[in-house]
This record gives sequence, structure tokens and C-alpha cells, in this order.
Amino acid sequence: MGKRQIIYTNRQIGGARELLDKEINLITREQRVWHGYVTAIDQDKIELKDSRFWKHTFKVADIDKIYSEVITDY
Repeated sequence: MGKRQIIYTNRQIGGARELLDKEINLITREQRVWHGYVTAIDQDKIELKDSRFWKHTFKVADIDKIYSEVITDY
């Protein structure tokens, strides 16, 4: 079993419904890293729930990249 990393750039994030309910790493333009699950997403913002169940809202314009992992069979 392996893993594959999918990287979303700033332009790909807005409205990317496939990220909903996924575990991600979010990197802001200030190079801060946030880890959690996507609970809401639209064209302008994304909401993330961390391991302490706190919700954080980020503007898409403030996000540099999002990393998501997919487990593969090989």
C-alpha cells in the first residue's frame, strides 16, 4: 500500500468540491501550515476543522497551497 500526494495551487482551490470532508495540510502565504478536515468550501473561502475540533476560516486569496494524500493499492 502506498500514498500519493495531490497539490492544489491557489487558483485550483476555489470551489474544489472534491476537497470537502478530506484531511488536508493548508499552507498560507505567510508559510504557516494548518492541518485538519475541510468542512466547507466556496469560491472565496475554505473552512477547516482541526484535531481539537476548532473551526478556522481562510480566504482563498490567503492560501498558497493545499496538500492532500490519497492511499493507493500499489
